[in-house]
Amino acid sequence: MNPAIERGVELQLQRDPPFTDEDLSTVEALAVQRPTDISDLRRFTSLRVLLLSGYGGDDLHPLADLPISALSIEVSAVSSVAFVAELPSLRRLKVPNNMITEIDALAAYDRGFREVDLTGNPLSDHAYHEVVPVLRERVAELRVSGEREWRLTRRLHASGLPFAYYRNDRGYWLCRPGLEHTDMPSADHMGIEPDQLEAVLDRDPTEIPGLFPVHGP
Repeated sequence: MNPAIERGVELQLQRDPPFTDEDLSTVEALAVQRPTDISDLRRFTSLRVLLLSGYGGDDLHPLADLPISALSIEVSAVSSVAFVAELPSLRRLKVPNNMITEIDALAAYDRGFREVDLTGNPLSDHAYHEVVPVLRERVAELRVSGEREWRLTRRLHASGLPFAYYRNDRGYWLCRPGLEHTDMPSADHMGIEPDQLEAVLDRDPTEIPGLFPVHGP
């Protein structure tokens, strides 16, 4: 079993591995930190609530047909929401700070989503200006980046920096989704004001990776 998934099961079941398929079939909620491979999740046949944080991959097919109703994928390398078609029970979807550009799959038909969070993604102009308004009419609680944060995230990606820029109640933050640029995608978030980030992008985007503090071994 993938070590990150195994650690999540240890915390959920409060005991040490190994785990049988019968053990995994009892798990209804799971949190997994920094997995590189999630193929083992297809064994969790009763899984209803899943949190993936810092997922370094992009393949979500192992989740197909699981009874997941609430899915969070945070600061990860996921680039598509097409997988929602394979999760008929899904009603809450949080995918903040990923690599998602198109979201037509969310508006293809009215799924009855109660919550959708798209904050910090480099959504295309079509997605932001045409699909998001459709979702606002259908989703009880929809969260997307403000226009300035969204445009700065788009600029970062256009500069070859697959980073995310977002705002929360504590300020503005720059982060590095997935595992390509940091070992701690959930923790290595740097506070920076929009004017500051824009100034660096105007001057030299290659300076941006060096703005993050370097952690010792």
